[in-house]
Order: sequence, then structure tokens, then C-alpha cells
Amino acid sequence: MPRLLFGLVEVVMLVLFALSARFAYRSGGRPRLVELLSAVPFGLLLEQGDIKIFGSYAYSQGFFIKLGSVPVAIALAWAMIITSSMFMSDRLRIPQRLAPFADAVFAILLDLSLDAIAIRQGLWHWNIPLNAGFFGVPAGNYYGWLFVAFGFSAWTRWVRARGGARSSWSWLQLLVPVPAYLTLLLALVPFIVLQQWFFGGPTGGFPPFLVTLALFSLVAGCSIRRGGGRLPRPWLMPLFPRLLIHGYFLSAGILLGIFQQVPVLLAMSLGMVLLELSLAPAAHRL
Repeated sequence: MPRLLFGLVEVVMLVLFALSARFAYRSGGRPRLVELLSAVPFGLLLEQGDIKIFGSYAYSQGFFIKLGSVPVAIALAWAMIITSSMFMSDRLRIPQRLAPFADAVFAILLDLSLDAIAIRQGLWHWNIPLNAGFFGVPAGNYYGWLFVAFGFSAWTRWVRARGGARSSWSWLQLLVPVPAYLTLLLALVPFIVLQQWFFGGPTGGFPPFLVTLALFSLVAGCSIRRGGGRLPRPWLMPLFPRLLIHGYFLSAGILLGIFQQVPVLLAMSLGMVLLELSLAPAAHRL
């Protein structure tokens, strides 16, 4: 992948983040803007922490702007993915106690669509072969995505509930990355134990992930059905970055011949896009 393309990706992420920040402030004032901003250090913390603790992946040297081993564009992407997922749950009127489960599902729709394409494009690489895991992506990554979004959402919603109308509480949100990351680490412990003892080590672990995903999806699906809310169109903020991310990796898969080599990745990517696009009209009908 040419280094110029890395720079273009970084510039686009910066522009999208600026638009997301503008939307957050206009729609929810300072509290929502602080939520978005606090998700950036969270993205940096979880990426840098995971690289140092587990050493299971590394980012390409093609990125221009990094803090430690983590491209800033990745942290910005995390912030937009997590907060847009929370926006979706709020608009779908999912109860606050159940919303973190739905947020996790909305977040992983993107990773299921992109990760196996991204490693073939050279954005990052895992320390397992391309024919191991899910076409080169370990189960622990997908499991971790669930709890990255779940942890940040749960602690952010706790701050929201305690703060109420007092905008001064919004600054407590800046501390959320720490307990959110600890939540992720705690959630990984049983997965790692099961993976090592029963499911083949680093290249295994899909049964625990799939069971967890099924449980989260069940909660999300029932909550959407009961909530009766409605999402805006996907080309509107803050959902637009999600649509662009899907579009970028679909385009990469086509142009680089990845889908010709691994057709199932095309089915996976299209499936995740269609599932996400179906949420707005489906929620309106129910």
C-alpha cells in the first residue's frame, strides 16, 4: 500500500472527526462533545496497552502520525465508532441498562466487515498466519471489540446517569478510559483461559466469542424491537463515518483483488453493510 494512501486515510479521519465533534456539540452540547473527546485517549490506551501486554498485532510503519505504536487515525476511528454506536442505541430508544450490549454489537458490525481486508491491505498485521483464525484474524480480536464498546458505553452511561443536567459532571467523563480499559482486561481473562485450555490457543477461541456475540445480539435485537425508535439516514452525521468505513474497505477488497482470492470476505462485508443499513427502516416498522 503506497504511503501516500496512508496519509490520505489519516486526513480523511481527521476531517470526519472534526465533523463528528461539530455534530456532538450541536446535538448534545458540551457533555456529548466530551464523550467523543474522551474516546480518543481510550482508543490510544487500549491499542497501546494491548500491543504492549499481548503483542498480538502491530500497525504498519506507513502511518505518518503516531503516538507510541498507535496511529492517531485509529484512535479517532475508535472514538467515532463507539460514540456513533451509542447514538444508534439512544435513537432506537434502547433502555440505558441494556444499551451497552447493543453498542457492542453495532461496533463489531464494522470489524467483521473490515479486519480481514485491512490486514491484506497492509494497515496492520496479526501474529497468526492468514489461513488461521477467521482468514488471519484471531477470535480474541472480535471478542475484544465487544468489550471495548461495552466497557466505554457502560461507564459513559453511568456518568450520564449521575450527572443529569449538571454539565460540570461531564468532565468526569475524561476519566472513563481507565475503568473502561480495566473492564476490557477483566473480560479477556475468562476468554484467554478457555482459549488456552480448550480451544487451541491463539488461533482458536471462536466458540466463546460466538456464544458471547449471540447473547449480546439477542439482547440488542429484543431491545430494538421493544424500543420502537428510528435512526437517521446513514449518510447523515454521526453515522456517515460508519458508511465511509464500510465503503472504503469494500472498495479496497474489490480493487486489490482480495474478494477474488477470498470470496467469503465479500459476503461478510456486504452482509454487515446490509445488516447495518436495515436497522433504520426495520426499527421504524416494528
